[in-house]
Amino acid sequence: MKRWRVGWITLLAASLLLAGCSQSGGGGPEEQPPAPRPLRVLYATVEAGSEAVIAATERYQAITGQPVEVDTFPYNSLQEKVFSELARKSAQYDLMAVDTPWMPRILPHLEPLSAYIRSANPPIRVDDFIAKVFLDTSVFDSIQSRQQPPAMDVVDVDRIQNAGFDIWSLPIQSNVLTVSYRKDLFLDPANRSAFRERYGRELEVPQTLDEYLDLARFFTRDTNGDGTVDLYGTTLMAGMSEANFVDFKSFLNVYGGELFDHNMRPVFNSPAGVRALETYGDWILKDKVTPPGVTGYTWDEVEIAFGYGQTAMGMNYHDMKLNPKVQGQVGSFMLPGVERNGTIIRGPHFGSWGLAVNKYSRQKQAAFDLAAYLAGVEAQQGYLKYRHHVTRMSAYEAARHLGDTSLREYYDVLGASLRVGVGRPRIKNYNQLSEAVQTAVQSYLSGRQSAKAALDQAVDTVSQFMIMEGY
Repeated sequence: MKRWRVGWITLLAASLLLAGCSQSGGGGPEEQPPAPRPLRVLYATVEAGSEAVIAATERYQAITGQPVEVDTFPYNSLQEKVFSELARKSAQYDLMAVDTPWMPRILPHLEPLSAYIRSANPPIRVDDFIAKVFLDTSVFDSIQSRQQPPAMDVVDVDRIQNAGFDIWSLPIQSNVLTVSYRKDLFLDPANRSAFRERYGRELEVPQTLDEYLDLARFFTRDTNGDGTVDLYGTTLMAGMSEANFVDFKSFLNVYGGELFDHNMRPVFNSPAGVRALETYGDWILKDKVTPPGVTGYTWDEVEIAFGYGQTAMGMNYHDMKLNPKVQGQVGSFMLPGVERNGTIIRGPHFGSWGLAVNKYSRQKQAAFDLAAYLAGVEAQQGYLKYRHHVTRMSAYEAARHLGDTSLREYYDVLGASLRVGVGRPRIKNYNQLSEAVQTAVQSYLSGRQSAKAALDQAVDTVSQFMIMEGY
């Protein structure tokens, strides 16, 4: 755990000093109002852009005089902390960073925010949030959390409540699968000529998975002339982790598959699911366009491989940079899709963090005011210099005027990807679903089972879990 005390000790000490030294006209000590009680925030260490948010918290205190303490934890520890604090109805933390898959389990312990939004002064511009992000992150039915909120292009609090939903957080960061690539390799005249000769088209950013695979094959090569491949086309995240699951989920989305049907029965062993897993496996086992050891990769290993120049393209949930020892230029593009009837169907996985008010907090209004500031228009535009994954349309508009070309390009790709991204299922046993699919992917990649058999087994496992949860 890291604790960030945002200047409140200094403020408190100053108040006590003034109380002790100041004298009234009668010679007695002048009574001073008590220092405000610190707001305590539970936040992620790096996964939700803590650097940007802590800097904004410091600005908030300077403006309002409200002391704030921020405790940060890495992802797994944060989840345990949030769940344990809420389970014992603790008022220790006023505001919490919440990942979307946790929401169905913790909704009864959170404060609904619609009334706070309506009475906020200054008003909160909910219409400025990317609607898909806001609905996925923050809008739930407290009784049937699996229900999807009404679709809307602009966030409308009245429509949300009239449909039986409420708002339970304010989106603070959204992560979506995008591709970083070696722009210098794409622009190299020799590469462009060789690609044109081999494939009969220009070397350009791919729009479909088939085009992506062509590029991955093209760039997988021996660059040192020693007979061994030292540059690979792409990365994947096939290790036994959440990264594995959301990789498969993104391929499943592209091929038109779903995790569940409308009755909440798992259906990811459909023909689309089998095709998604077989395509994923072919890139590793048949086409061999990924580095050795990719079956143990997560987002961290992907960043290392790309950063050290081992791959021409890399999929991850943030823009990636090259190590200073690697000479090159990095660009970004959306995860490719599949063409159907002249339209490119895309489906990158996305997930968001929201700032939720603890139902048991003794300072709920103050906690909401802080959340509103941290997710507000001004603060989010300030996050751009930290490469934070902003959630407001105005922040993406501001990003178009950044001087850093690479960063400006990344924000264009990030914003466009969020608008077509596919979120997580709204189930209480999300971790069990993820682990079952991870096992299926690993079983297929290791050759223990066919893609269909592995997914069938995972569907059977998830079906039992769903029954046990009452779905």
